[in-house]
Amino acid sequence: MNLKPVALASIPVGRPLPWSLYDRNGYTVLARGATVYSRRQLDSLAANGLFRDVDALPPAATAKDEIDESPPEELFPPQGVKPQVWERVQFRVLGRDVQTHYYARLIGYIKGQSILVTVPVAGGQRVVMVDGERVEVRMLTGSNILVFQSSILRVCVSPTHYLHLEYPARGRIQRLRQSPWARMNLAASVIDAQGNMEMGQVVNLSLDGAKVAVPRSVGVKGEPLRLTFRAAVDGQETRLILDSVIQRVRFAKEAGGWPEMLEYGVEFHDIPPKEQLWLNCLVYRRIAEGYLI
Repeated sequence: MNLKPVALASIPVGRPLPWSLYDRNGYTVLARGATVYSRRQLDSLAANGLFRDVDALPPAATAKDEIDESPPEELFPPQGVKPQVWERVQFRVLGRDVQTHYYARLIGYIKGQSILVTVPVAGGQRVVMVDGERVEVRMLTGSNILVFQSSILRVCVSPTHYLHLEYPARGRIQRLRQSPWARMNLAASVIDAQGNMEMGQVVNLSLDGAKVAVPRSVGVKGEPLRLTFRAAVDGQETRLILDSVIQRVRFAKEAGGWPEMLEYGVEFHDIPPKEQLWLNCLVYRRIAEGYLI
């Protein structure tokens, strides 16, 4: 990537961008094809400098491209996607030196005007947000992840602490598989068919199975394994005990940071309703936090 500063005068307003815009750290501010709809929006985007990758320029635009003024596609909310009040929202503040993900809740939205969310909290403290900052937002809604970029229009403190986000012009939908997988890092005990216990690590997890790393052989394909690990969601914690059957085994020199490990792919069976509910919450929470495989 060869980033060069972009002059504001060269950024089209009201038409799709011919190239992607980045901040000085190489994070995408606006993707190619997105539209800057006002000079005010452009000024807020340019507060920390705008750059483009000169080694990835698209072909020259045709005359038709230059005069195309078709109305922008409405992408919030996309057809079939219905964000619900108090859904969990993930933030990444663009342009900050340290890229950290924060979490908030959706309060609601005014179509065409703004989106209202709670002020993110980290470590028990409200995260300091500033009017005009650009944010990338991820929202798990139904079987989809809605991702879009926006600007903070206003930080409000009354009647409670909340944010007005600029109504997004564009976004993208990441549709989840029927049984999506999420990356994990959970210590687990593994009991093999002979009743022997070994400590391992759940590195991937879905509603139907898991990938588990262990330091020694605990069985072969078709044999049962029982996994036990702690699950925590929104401050609530439980101990999950899940029966499974080994589907595949492979040697992994390094699995989840543990050297010299075996990776077991297992399929769950006969999961009690309570454990299934916890499993759903745990997997979809991790997906909402950006750990989708």
